[in-house]
Amino acid sequence: MKKLLFRCAFLCSVLAAAPSLCHGADELSSSLGLYDSPPPLARFPRPASRIAENVTVITSEEIARINAHTVAEVLQTLPGIQIDQLQTPGSVTFFEMLGASGRHVLVQIDGVAQNFIGSENVAQVGLIPVQMVERIEVVKGAASAAWGSALGGVINIVTKSPAADRVAAGMVSASSGKSATRDLRAEASGSGERFGYYLTAGKLRSDGLVAGNDTDMNHGFGKLNYGFVNGGELALSIDARHSMVGLEESRLLDMRDTGAATHTTGNLVLKYPLAQRLELEANAHAGRREALSHAARLTTGTPLYNARGEEAFRGADAALNWGDASHALKAGVSYEETEVGLHESVRRLPQQNYDLGLRRESAYLNGIYTAGRLSILPGARLDRLSLMEDPVSFTLGATVRLTDNTLLRGYAAYGYSMPIISNMGMVNGQVQRDLQHVRTVQAGVESADLPFVWVKATFFYAEVWNIQNFDRPTPKLDQQVKQGAELELKSSPFYGFTLTGAYNFTDARDHKTGEKLSSIDAGPRQALKVGVRYDNERTGSSATLLGDWAKLHDLGPLGKAKGELWDFHLAQKLAPGSESSPELFLSWHNIFNSDRYIYDFRANAPRWFEAGARWFF
Repeated sequence: MKKLLFRCAFLCSVLAAAPSLCHGADELSSSLGLYDSPPPLARFPRPASRIAENVTVITSEEIARINAHTVAEVLQTLPGIQIDQLQTPGSVTFFEMLGASGRHVLVQIDGVAQNFIGSENVAQVGLIPVQMVERIEVVKGAASAAWGSALGGVINIVTKSPAADRVAAGMVSASSGKSATRDLRAEASGSGERFGYYLTAGKLRSDGLVAGNDTDMNHGFGKLNYGFVNGGELALSIDARHSMVGLEESRLLDMRDTGAATHTTGNLVLKYPLAQRLELEANAHAGRREALSHAARLTTGTPLYNARGEEAFRGADAALNWGDASHALKAGVSYEETEVGLHESVRRLPQQNYDLGLRRESAYLNGIYTAGRLSILPGARLDRLSLMEDPVSFTLGATVRLTDNTLLRGYAAYGYSMPIISNMGMVNGQVQRDLQHVRTVQAGVESADLPFVWVKATFFYAEVWNIQNFDRPTPKLDQQVKQGAELELKSSPFYGFTLTGAYNFTDARDHKTGEKLSSIDAGPRQALKVGVRYDNERTGSSATLLGDWAKLHDLGPLGKAKGELWDFHLAQKLAPGSESSPELFLSWHNIFNSDRYIYDFRANAPRWFEAGARWFF
C-alpha cells in the first residue's frame, strides 16, 4: 500500500509540474493526422485521414528521445502493443497486439518480411536495432488484403534515406549503463547530383541485466540511392546483424539456454513514374536467417538441447500505383520462395529435424474512392501457397470527415496468417498446415474538436479459428473471440509540456466454452500507458516520463501478474542554437524496480540506469 501511495505521489508531482492547458488547438491538429501532412503508410501512400484501420506512426525523432536500442523498446511505448517483458537490450522478445499473438503480426523492413517461418513464424523485434529506422508504422488489426499473412496486424519498418542537399553528414553515439551495458553507433549519409548513400554500424553489448541474459549484437546497414531525371528512384540496401544472447536461466529448473541469431538481407527497390498519375513500384530481395539454441544443465553442463534453424528466402514484388490521395488504385503481384531447415543433435526427435520448402504467389488490388467527406477503401488479395490451401483475403473500409477536426473510420475484413508449418507444429502426431483465419470489424472516432485535447477511440471484434496452441499439455487448434476497445488521449503542448495516455481493454475467450484466455494466449486484459513530455528549444532540453501498467490474466505459478513499469529519459544539447550540437542523454529504467512477467526464468529487467552522448554533424 505504501508503495502504491508513493507511486501515486510521484506521478502527481510530475503532473503538477505541467501548467494548466489553455490553448494550442492548431498545434494539436497538425499532430494527429486529420490534415494531410503526417507521414503516410508506405505501402499505400495516402493521408492518415483516409486510412480506415487503426494505425500508429512513430518517427526517428521520437525514437531518439526515449534512447531506444531496439524496435522492441519502441513498441513497448505504443498503445495496444504489449511486450511480454523487456530484459537486457538486444534480447529475444515476444509481444501481443490487441489480443493477437506476435506469431500473427507481419513485421517488415522496407517490404521484406522478418517473420522466421521455422521459428514459430515469430519476428524477433528485440534483435532489430533502431539507428537505421526512419519510422515505424503499426496497423493494429487484420490487414491481409493489403499485406498477406497478417491476421493480427502489421509492423512496417521504413529505413532512413540519404541526407538531402549535403555531401556528408553523420552521427556518433555512445552510452553505458548497469552490467556493462554499452551501445556504440555511427552513421554517415549524403547525396550528390544523382547518387546518395546512407551507412550505419553499431555494437550493443551487456553482461546481462538479468541472470543468464548477456547480449552481444553487431549490426550494419547500408543503402545506395540513384535518382532518375524524371523523379524515379532506385535503392539498393544491405542489412546484416549477428547476435549472441543468453535466452533464459533457472536455478529452480536447473537449466540455462543460450543462443545466436544471424540476419542478412539484400534489397533492391525501384520507384519509377510512368505518367503524371501512374507509378511503377518494384522490389527484389534475398537473404538468410539462422538461429541457434543450446540448453544445458546449470549445475553439470549436461546438454539438453542443441538446435540449428536456417531459412533462405528470395522474392520479388511489382505493383502499379495510379491516382492521388483521393482516388487511387494499386494493383500488384508478388512471389516468395523460402527454404526452411531445423536440426537438433541431442534428442533427435523427428519433429525437430526436418527440411521443407514453401512457395507463395500473390496478386492484390486495393483502392480508394472519395466523394466529398466520404472515402471508401476496398481491397482484395489472392495467395497461392505450395503447402496449404489458397487463401482469399478481402476488406471494405470507410472514413467520414464529420468536421474539419473529427473523423469516423471503420472496416470489415477477412484474412489469414500462416500456421507453424514445420514439424514443430504437430498435433497428435500430425503436421497441421491449416491456415489460421480471422473475421473482424473495427470502428472508431478521432477528434481534435474538444478543447486542448486530441482523442481517438477504437472498438474491435474478431473471430479467429485454427489458432495453434502449444502452451497447453495437449496441443490443439483453438477457435477464439477477441473484442475490446482502445482509447488514446493527447494534450496540446503548453509551455513545452504534453500529456499522453492510452487505455486498452481486451476480452478474449474460447469460442466454444466461453472460458477466458490467459495473457499467454491474448495479452493483458487491461493495459494503461501514460506519459509526460517536455521540450524547450531555447535551452535544448527534452524529457519524457513513461508509465506502463497491465493486468496479466491466468499466468500460472511462474508468472508475476502485477507491476507498474516507469521509465524516465532526459536529453540536453550543449549548443542549443546549433543543429550540429553535441547532446548528452540519460535513461532511468524501471524506476520502482517492479516485477511483471509471464515466466520467472524470463523475468523483466530490474531498475537500471544508463547515460551517454551523441553528436550529429
